Amino acid sequence: MFITFNDIDVEINIEKKHNKNMYFRFPNSKTLNVSCPSLMPKALVMSYIKKNYESLRKMHLKAINNDESEEYFCFKGKRYIRVFDESLKEVYFDQDFVYAKDEKELNKFIKKYTKEYFMDEVNYIKRYFTNIPQFSLRIRKMTTRWGVCNRTDNVVTLNSELVKRTKEELDYVIVHELCHFYEGNHSKKFWDHVSNYCPNYKEIRKVMKEAI
Repeated sequence: MFITFNDIDVEINIEKKHNKNMYFRFPNSKTLNVSCPSLMPKALVMSYIKKNYESLRKMHLKAINNDESEEYFCFKGKRYIRVFDESLKEVYFDQDFVYAKDEKELNKFIKKYTKEYFMDEVNYIKRYFTNIPQFSLRIRKMTTRWGVCNRTDNVVTLNSELVKRTKEELDYVIVHELCHFYEGNHSKKFWDHVSNYCPNYKEIRKVMKEAI
């Protein structure tokens, strides 16, 4: 059996087990594994899939992103094919390729670049904010958030995975977190602040929500 998510035909693998609940998982962008009670008929399984189609479609988007991250090297909104050459002494980009000595050197380069790139963007954007406290910037990989603003400690944390996204998306996250120094919640007043700095934030936010 197949079903289409995000213009991709996905094979449905049903595994019946001695449990009471149903579980969905995308091991990759072309397969949906369904674990269900042993006596549940296939027709009922399909009805649950259709009923939860939109949630599954969003899960499938993450599977697509995972597939692409394994196959490609994503950097600032563009995908590159990795080429490793032990004779290379530095990392460089050329058209659709990124060249490096090995995976370790590539990761080292990205970590260093990410810190400098994020800091430059934060310093540029914060010039347009008034009456916000001095704050520290932290960068770490997060699985459920693109950024966090800790108003108690005056620390802004950015997801290191943002280096894979476009500059527009990175800047939106920075604006979002800095606006939390004005409003600690997501009230209308907060979004009014965000809109002042990023008028098209709704479109960007929709894309960002589906990517994490």
